[in-house]
This record gives sequence, C-alpha cells and structure tokens, in this order.
Amino acid sequence: MLAGCSSDEGAVGFGFGEDEVVQQNDLRSTIPYEVELTGIDPQEEQLIASLNGASTARRLQSRPTASRAGLQRRAEDDIERFQAVLRSKGFYEAQVTFDIAEKVSTDPVDAQSPDAEDGAGNASGKSTENKNGDIDGSAAGSEQAEGADAPTPLVLSYQIDVGTPYLIEAVDLKTTYPDKVIERAATDAELEATHLQIGQRATAEPIILAEQYGVDLLRSRGYPLAKAGKRTVMANTANKTISVTYAFNAGAEANFGTVKVNGAEEVDADFIAGYRSWGAGEKYDPEQVRTTRRDLAQSNLFDSVIVKPVGPISDSGEIPVDITVVERKHRSIGGGVNFSTADGPGANAFWEHRNLFGAGEKLRLGVEASGQEQGLTSEFRKPQFLRRRQALVAEGNAKNHDTDAYQGELVDSFVGVERRLGENWSGTFGFTAEYSDLTGADSPNEQFYLGGLRGILKHDNTDNPLDPTEGNRLELNVSPYVGLTDTDTSFTSVSLGGSQYLSIDDDGDYVMAARARTGTIIGEERGNLPSNKRFYSGGGGSIRGYEYQKVGPLADDGDPVGGRSVLEVGFEFRARITESFGIVPFIEGGNVYESNNPDDISLLWATGLGFRYYTAVGPLRFDVAVPLDKRENVDDDYQFYISLGQAF
Repeated sequence: MLAGCSSDEGAVGFGFGEDEVVQQNDLRSTIPYEVELTGIDPQEEQLIASLNGASTARRLQSRPTASRAGLQRRAEDDIERFQAVLRSKGFYEAQVTFDIAEKVSTDPVDAQSPDAEDGAGNASGKSTENKNGDIDGSAAGSEQAEGADAPTPLVLSYQIDVGTPYLIEAVDLKTTYPDKVIERAATDAELEATHLQIGQRATAEPIILAEQYGVDLLRSRGYPLAKAGKRTVMANTANKTISVTYAFNAGAEANFGTVKVNGAEEVDADFIAGYRSWGAGEKYDPEQVRTTRRDLAQSNLFDSVIVKPVGPISDSGEIPVDITVVERKHRSIGGGVNFSTADGPGANAFWEHRNLFGAGEKLRLGVEASGQEQGLTSEFRKPQFLRRRQALVAEGNAKNHDTDAYQGELVDSFVGVERRLGENWSGTFGFTAEYSDLTGADSPNEQFYLGGLRGILKHDNTDNPLDPTEGNRLELNVSPYVGLTDTDTSFTSVSLGGSQYLSIDDDGDYVMAARARTGTIIGEERGNLPSNKRFYSGGGGSIRGYEYQKVGPLADDGDPVGGRSVLEVGFEFRARITESFGIVPFIEGGNVYESNNPDDISLLWATGLGFRYYTAVGPLRFDVAVPLDKRENVDDDYQFYISLGQAF
C-alpha cells in the first residue's frame, strides 16, 4: 500500500542480464515479438498508457531477444513494474500473468505447409509458455532451427485482472503546534482545498499532491514554516478502501517582519522593498508574497525575482522576508516599419530608459514618420507614486499631419495618475492640454486651444499582448474639453471598445477573435469640433478594405469629414497551420455618423484573408481585404497591410 502511494507511476530501476545484449546486425540470432495487454477496460486509457510506458518488453521491442528465455525474463521483470503501476492507480489486488506463444500466421501458404502443425495442433518443434512462465516442449524447440531462413515471431500476451479498485474512505489530519497536537478528520473545505474526495479512487498522484496542498493551507493560515511529516496509509481489504492520515508540523504562527533586499545594484533597495503588498505587522499570508513577486517581475527591471520568508520566527512573532533580485539592462533602443495600400509606408524608432533616477522611472522618446504623420513622442512613468500600484504618468507629442481628413500641426500633452484597481483592472485620470492648427473639410475655425480631463478605465486578462488566445479587453474613455481662448467651445468625447478571444483547442492554435467599438461626442455640432477630435473609421486599425478614415461621411471632393458617433465590429478566425505559419479569414464592418445618436446602424462591410508568420516577438501580419460595399469612385478593389502583431 505505501509503495503504491510513493510514486504516481510506480516505476522501478532498469536492469537486464548480460544475455540481453544482442548484435543488431545479426537478425538471424534474434526472435521478433509482439506485446499485447488483455483484460483491461479500453476506457482506462491513462492506465494502459502507463503500463505500456513502464514495460521493458515494449521499450526493447526494437531489440529482440536471442531466445525465448530472454523474452521470458523481460516479461517477469514487467510483472513487478505492472504491479507498481496498478497500485499507483488504485488497483491494489490486481493479478498479472503472461503467455508466450508463436504468432499465428495468416498466410494460407504457410498454414498448408507440411510442418506447419503437428497432429496435436501445436507448432511443430516449438514450445508454448504458460501463464506461470514455465516453458512446455523440448529445449530444442526454443531456438531457431539451424538453417531456417528466419525465426517465427512470438506474441507476449499479458493477462491483467485489475480487480476491484480501492476507494478513499477517510482523510485524517494530525497537526503538531508548538503547544499542542490536534488529530481530527479533514473538513469538507479542507478536502476541497487538497483536491480530495471521500469515495474517489485511491490513486497515488492526488494522495501525494494533497500533502503539499495541506502544507499550503497551513501557511495560508499564518504558519510560514509549516512542513509535512510522515504520511500513513491504511488498507481495509474487506471493504476495498484506504484511510490516509497526513502529519504536519505547523510551527509557530507569525506576522510579517523586516524586509531585506538582496542583489540591488542600480535600483534603489528601498524602492524594491516598497513593492511589498502587506502592511507592517500584518499576519503572514503567502498570497501577499506571491503578489509582491508578481508585481516586481512585471516592473521590467529584473531578470529574476525571489520573495520568500526566512526563519527563524522572532520572539515577537515576526518572520523576516528576503527579496532577491537580478537586475536586467535598463536601457534599450528599437524601431519598426509598416506598410499598407491605405496608410502608405511608415517607420518608427525609440530610446527607452527604465530606471532613470534609480526608482524605476521610465522615459521613452520616439520618432515617427509616414506619409500621414511625422513627429516626436515622449512618455514618462514613475511607479509606486505616493502609494504602491500607483504611477505618475505623463506624455507629450508634437506632430505634423497630412491625411485626407485634415492637414496641419498638433501639439498635445497629458499628466495624470494611473492606478491598478485589481488583478486585471486599471484606471487613469489626469489633465490634458492641446494646441491644433489643422485645415480640414467642414472646419470653419482652424485653430484650437483646448484644456480638459481624461479618464480611462481598462480591463485586460489576455494571455499575450501581441497574440492573445484567451481572455478579453475593455477600455472606456471619457474626456471633457473646454476652449482655453474660446470659452464657447465645450464638448465631451466618450468611447467604449473591447475584444474577446476564445481558443477552441488546448494548444491555442485555433482562436475565435471578435472586437467592437462605439463612441459619441456630446456638446458641439460637427462643424464646431476640431478635425482631429471627430471620429473616423477605415484602415488597418479599424475597417480593413477601406482607405484610412474613408468610412463615413465624405465631402464633395471625396475627403472624409468625420462624425460625432462611430460603430465598428470585427471577427477573425486565427488558424495556426504549422509552427511558423497561419491563416486568418476575417470580416469587419463599421460606419461614422454626423449626429451623436445615429438614426440607423447601417455599416460598410469588408472581408479578407490574412497570413501570419510567427516570430519570437510576435506574429508578422500580412492582410488582404476587399470592400463588400464598394462606393463608386471612392473605394479601391482591395487593400493590403503589413505589420507586427495581430490586428486586434
């Protein structure tokens, strides 16, 4: 019983006699054989796979033995292995026997040969091994007759009677505390936490894993030095059940104590310690330790992070915590290129420092250039601003725009606070200022000085930023603006966008992806809005198949004028055909409306096919799209796009 619960497979050592060594180039001196398992329910797929994986005869089937006796030794070795596997799967009274017989030929010519069978119906001059491993027949029959062209193949057949599986009847806990020992049955909540159930089959793996779950449960209750003792398993052969008693040494209960940082070089040690998610003197909780390690790892400042309590517990009941880090390089440069028939060619480059003043401050400077816009960008982020999981963020941009919708200069800036609101939620709030001098259709006032607020609420639980296969994203943006020189100008822009990803296979090779966006502008008519604050649609980032910004109202000359509301939807089926290549059929639709509450939701649709080349940093995307609602003298027959990362 104890042996059955000491391994999830029950494998033992591999040892063979010297007579197992066979010269592979002398096939006449070996006897090929086949292996069969009988007596097992075909639905026990895991059990069958485990038996085949443990079998010496299976593993060495490509290296046949020189004699029937050699095959018998392999079979005898397998019996012990099979018994261990069966016990680990809950079959503690299983019986294993084997037979070795010549393979029955299905060739009519062989069946009619004079020496095929003797009068008793047995293979002439051969022997048959019974289930106890004894060889019947003459010794000479066990070897290949001299002068024969090839030995007759053998069949090694294991007969396995699994018997009645044993079930878990009881789970008891014996916990030793500094001042007492408590023995009791596990509660329903503790059984659930250790992934055990009364009445389940007594397989080794969950019984072994439950011990570590029990240790984790004690640590979650404030005992950081808890460890497992000797596990006891008792069998009731009459009822075919087992009882498991887990022994634990809880150690002393403790609160969080001092934090020591190891490995800090350029990053300030106090800043690193500030990532701890617990307060001074708070009761020990391993979940807080995991949260701290995750937040430090996500800071992009370190190659590795280890956060762990270290004993002993002090007389005041506090346990110190060590944070050990290995810093990564803090500076990087990079860039990229893209091209589409709608947006034209484009390129960008950036320089980034992720530890500007020694406390994780990130500064990123960039330059962008394309046929539609050229300019400079800057971003600054100071993490742990005033409190943990809160950052000071700032950005500024100075660009020249040259699109069909508007042309001119734009300078904008933002300063605010970004705060994590949970594991997958974040919020940003701050102040924005903007100057624009743009020439566009339906824009009587070309210069605007605007001040306003920006509030963003985000949710993201996807598994990969460039190529998600599971999860969803959501972003709500509310931005009120007022004119700084023209006090009559006042409007609020509201937009909501999201995407959903669903993998239809375990490996994430086939993914259904969908996205949607809607928005409205309240407070001003379209003609009184700056051209860049209106909604536009069309192009590689919205509705592929239509030119950039060309979905929606158009002026008499065909230039887009934008609108006060927008609606977009898109669907993709992402199929990864090989390790490096994939295809993505897609369909997208959308429209822009003059009013802030469109009278109808008529959409312009497009469809296409994408190709993906998967790289270490993300998929390289090539998409071809055609408009389904092509407008005469406005839309081209097709558009194509090249960039890094999925479309959404």
